[in-house]
Amino acid sequence: MERSLLEPVEQPQFPPGLTLRQMNPTTDKLAWLELLNEIFLDHWNHHPVTLETMEHWLEEPHYKPELDLIAVADDGSFAALCFCEILPEYSDRIGKKVGFIEVLGTRRNYRRMGLGKAMLLAGLQRLQDKGIEFARLGVDADNPNGALQLYESVGFTKQLTKMAFFKDI
Repeated sequence: MERSLLEPVEQPQFPPGLTLRQMNPTTDKLAWLELLNEIFLDHWNHHPVTLETMEHWLEEPHYKPELDLIAVADDGSFAALCFCEILPEYSDRIGKKVGFIEVLGTRRNYRRMGLGKAMLLAGLQRLQDKGIEFARLGVDADNPNGALQLYESVGFTKQLTKMAFFKDI
């Protein structure tokens, strides 16, 4: 899916008791990793992410902490995340400035209160602030939590459809 960032992005509205901040790769990585794995536990083809994999992501030359956002509850627990990425080589290759919403998710007890939308809008604003012209993401159209409708509600449109077929052996 893709959305233009050449047009205004709606201001995120965070539910009471939740604040936005960027993830600190040194102090937050274990809580972030726990949140990530919990969020996607019941999603199609989910495989738990290991600390080793996460540390590899954090060492990537294009990783930018200011694009790695978390929503924190008043008690200090992590409620949601939005990890965005900019790959300059990709933008150069296709001739337009593209950023990605790589991961967006909300902990179960914080769902259905607008937090996912607030995190998505915050991520889009961060990409826009970096001069990105288009945001892209991939989504499982059968996502049980209504992700497709969320993305469409903020202006994303389908660009490509992939189908996966599996057979148990």
